[in-house]
Amino acid sequence: MVTRKDTGSTVLGQYLQAKRLAAGMSYRALGQALGKAPSTIQSWEQGRRRPDLEDLLVLSRVFATDLDELIVLAAVTAGELKGKLDEVELRYRKEVREAARLTGAEAGKARMRLQELDRQVTFLKNLSAAREELERRKREQMAAARLAVVPIPTAKNVPVLGTIAAGRPRLAVEDATEYTAVLPEVEADYALRVEGDSMVGAGMAPGDLVWVKAARAAEPGETVVALLGGEEVTVKHYVIEKGRPLLRANNPYRDYPDIPLGPADQIIGVVERVVKRPGPPPGVTRSATGPTPY
Repeated sequence: MVTRKDTGSTVLGQYLQAKRLAAGMSYRALGQALGKAPSTIQSWEQGRRRPDLEDLLVLSRVFATDLDELIVLAAVTAGELKGKLDEVELRYRKEVREAARLTGAEAGKARMRLQELDRQVTFLKNLSAAREELERRKREQMAAARLAVVPIPTAKNVPVLGTIAAGRPRLAVEDATEYTAVLPEVEADYALRVEGDSMVGAGMAPGDLVWVKAARAAEPGETVVALLGGEEVTVKHYVIEKGRPLLRANNPYRDYPDIPLGPADQIIGVVERVVKRPGPPPGVTRSATGPTPY
């Protein structure tokens, strides 16, 4: 339903890819659920195209997520929703005029079309009102943020306990030699530094920090920190497939095998935020500068 189908969203694409991989679905399987070609699913994930509103609705059902969240990630504006509403209302009025001239079986078909258009009008009105309210609240929050003064002491420090995928890190807080500031609204107990490229598709590159909330369990689809065999720590998507818990990587350019979770393995945290390591300015070699919030 969105007019600008050629305008994609990288953020939405990464989100859909993570959800698809966590659900153990191929391009073909998700395409069959949506009535779309696998190449269309791939173009969404690569940010080259954007799903329309009907597709976003079906995606919210397939992945059991909020439609409003997908609309925000897709950057569908209240203006776009209003434009589509105007279009459907115009079609509805046209169908009403044509239905008045029909009789018999054709009149019955026209009534069915009117019912479907009426359903679309109601759906779009509710969605448009919700989006306008969301944008209004966002404007108010941005205005309040410009006026607010946030004191530095509101940030909290958490220990950086080690490096993911580089052997067993120091998991005891008293052994930590480095601390990092964490936003107060983020539930994080410690941080780990990323090494390797197995999760670049989820926005985690070598040198980045992940803020982690200590946990012994997770929901399918969440990104977790796991201790494997009491020796190696890794960060992956947590997946349940055919009743078996798995850890799944996220790298669109390189295949990594799934890691089945055994009795000696345990989840030790859920990733709450990724903190990107800054790149060097043009013509300057990367230095050991610290990360910046992402």
